[in-house]
Amino acid sequence: MTTVLRSDDMRRLNRLRIMQIVRRKGAISRSEIAQAVALSPATVSTISNDLIAEGVLTARGNEAASNIGRGRPSVHLSVNPGFRHAVLIILKIGAINISIVDYAGAVVAHQDFHIDMANIGMDEFRATLIEEIRQTWQASGLPDSQMARISIGVQGATDIAGQKLLRSPMTPLTDIPVAHWLEEEFGAPARLTNDCDLIARALNWRDPERYRENFAAILLAHGVGMGLFLRGNIINGTKSSGTEFGHMLHRPGGALCRCGARGCIEANAGDYAIVRRYRGDPEDTAPASHVTATEIAEIAEAARGQDARALDALAAAGRALGSGLAGIYALVDPFRIAFVGHGVAAFEFMEPALREILENSNANAAKDIPIDLFANEMPLVLEGCRIDALSEIDAIQAERLGEQARA
Repeated sequence: MTTVLRSDDMRRLNRLRIMQIVRRKGAISRSEIAQAVALSPATVSTISNDLIAEGVLTARGNEAASNIGRGRPSVHLSVNPGFRHAVLIILKIGAINISIVDYAGAVVAHQDFHIDMANIGMDEFRATLIEEIRQTWQASGLPDSQMARISIGVQGATDIAGQKLLRSPMTPLTDIPVAHWLEEEFGAPARLTNDCDLIARALNWRDPERYRENFAAILLAHGVGMGLFLRGNIINGTKSSGTEFGHMLHRPGGALCRCGARGCIEANAGDYAIVRRYRGDPEDTAPASHVTATEIAEIAEAARGQDARALDALAAAGRALGSGLAGIYALVDPFRIAFVGHGVAAFEFMEPALREILENSNANAAKDIPIDLFANEMPLVLEGCRIDALSEIDAIQAERLGEQARA
């Protein structure tokens, strides 16, 4: 079916496209924008002038270009850092990290807080989270009117609307209405996003040529999660955010997972699973609540020394990961993988078993899939959170045709 856009709809779309290209490029001329988004110079000039008048963009001469010849120096557009600000919150086991970023994405305030989510009640969690956001916002020195968006990255599954934390390894609490709490308290739109989805979003933003349409970011840490991009979009469930790659069944009746089930991929490839097998603990041993990056690095070093227990534990992790990927590839065809997190310190000893599983499965064509490694997930989670928040502010502003933004 053909969709016909009205002139106002087209103008809103073009406003957003111009805002997005300026954000991605940092500084860009009107002529470069016109070429990048396939719009006429006149259209770009009209829209960009509106956005400058609204305070969304700023314009300044390109001093380097003015020294080249006698012509009028080119003018570069960039986003106005002071237009709006966003709150970025990362919730993870034992900690809350809060950052305030300006409209250009620069951090203007940041604070880290410890929180015992395993032993906290719903009301105490709400009060603590609100107080810590307020404390960080006050440290920024910004007026309350500048808070335009709250973006929350979480370990765990959210509802598809990004309003509730449904379940998480951080806490026994379920159905936590985090976004509602914060919208009610601060008057700014809020959304929760699974941390693996944010990692995938960050990779797509950081390197759109490599991570464009079809790829997955797989977190190898305490949990095993997946952020999946297919045809240029994040793939989620019909009701929740998680693809739950780590809780796909690998071996029925197998090792105990922290979710309570047995035989999950994570029960073999999560950091606690690797440590458990390396130590020779029974498969039904309760998963450790915390494993450090140093412990995984030490097991990797033992494997380099040909320690049989280390090699066995890491090969078992590789087989579990390969089994899960083979199942997904049978459904949707092979795609690039980025493994992220402290588990990649030992990935060289997981990879042979992973590729052997793929080679001997119905996903044989995936045996040579490209794999990238990122040892630290936190910069990617924060970057994904930032892009999510600022892109939403862009989208809201794009709807305001010709409206003068309130300071």
